[in-house]
Amino acid sequence: MREFAKYGFAGARVERIVNRADVSPRSLYYHFGSKQGLYDAVRERLRSQHFEDFVRGVTDEPLVDRLLANIDVAMTPRWQTWARLLMWEALDGGAGSAPYPDGTVPGDLLAIRAAQERGEIDPDLDPHVLTLAFIAITFWPTMFPQSTRRLTDGMPADELLQARKDLLRALVRRLGDQAPEQLPAAVAPAGEQPR
Repeated sequence: MREFAKYGFAGARVERIVNRADVSPRSLYYHFGSKQGLYDAVRERLRSQHFEDFVRGVTDEPLVDRLLANIDVAMTPRWQTWARLLMWEALDGGAGSAPYPDGTVPGDLLAIRAAQERGEIDPDLDPHVLTLAFIAITFWPTMFPQSTRRLTDGMPADELLQARKDLLRALVRRLGDQAPEQLPAAVAPAGEQPR
């Protein structure tokens, strides 16, 4: 898993994989047939875990609770590995399937639609675009750590985590019919000039 996440499929080396796993190349090829077979097994395992954590939608909980829980899950090493694996697939031009099974709808999209039906957020907003925006808030720091450090002036990780959660709370409130509230200090415009 780590080898593919760190180097992508093309850069992953069977020699490093078998050394780390302390198995023989013969054993690897016996069980998986090829490097591609191993990759497919690793990817399927991660995809099914991703489905269990994110995609399978619990739509009766408040949207803000689900989004905050997503950030917590996305901070785990397993999900950082999954995000990197997906990035390598995109960079390699691979035709890897979506991170959820065919014929299913991402759980966050279901949760946003349910929140719209409950009146938590404006029903006129496109739930697909909202899902994309919330996924970006959740995964950008994992997928693009260098630009995250630059964009946040090197904000410490714990402060950034809290700022992201505060932003999600503020966004969900502002997307609803409730009276506008102040944005958290960490995300309020400070009159900075573009760099």
